Amino acid sequence: MNNNNSKPLLRPMIVIAFCIFIASAAFLIPALKLNGNASLLPVAMLVALMGLSVILVVIDVKKALNNNEPHKPALQSPSRVVGALLSVFLFVTCVDFFGFYLTTAIFVPVTAYLFGCRSLKVLLASDVIVVAGIYLIFSVAMSKDFPMGSIW
Repeated sequence: MNNNNSKPLLRPMIVIAFCIFIASAAFLIPALKLNGNASLLPVAMLVALMGLSVILVVIDVKKALNNNEPHKPALQSPSRVVGALLSVFLFVTCVDFFGFYLTTAIFVPVTAYLFGCRSLKVLLASDVIVVAGIYLIFSVAMSKDFPMGSIW
């Protein structure tokens, strides 16, 4: 019989939460060295990630001890995980060649389609909203430039 109570700290969500906490703590060190206001957003996000990781551990340990949730395999579809990692690599590579905005405009609908969205209206609307939102928030409001790309 598989008993979740024997090793609650080896459950997949808890392992993920520990990894997020450790990575956030590692990134927090250089973020604290940034000057002035440049450190506010990264530090706040990293501290929030660390706090949410602790909350996730507490909730999942409670579930494991109460045995309210059955144990699920960590990877139900390894091919999707590998595909997601390859798509991130492909996105970063394409940004270097074609620029951020063009790559994002292509990848948002393609990714949504691969995750099951088949409505052309939703694909186009999400693409316009995401790219326009990024442009308005970062380029216009914050005056930040994104990579232009070497080919385009």
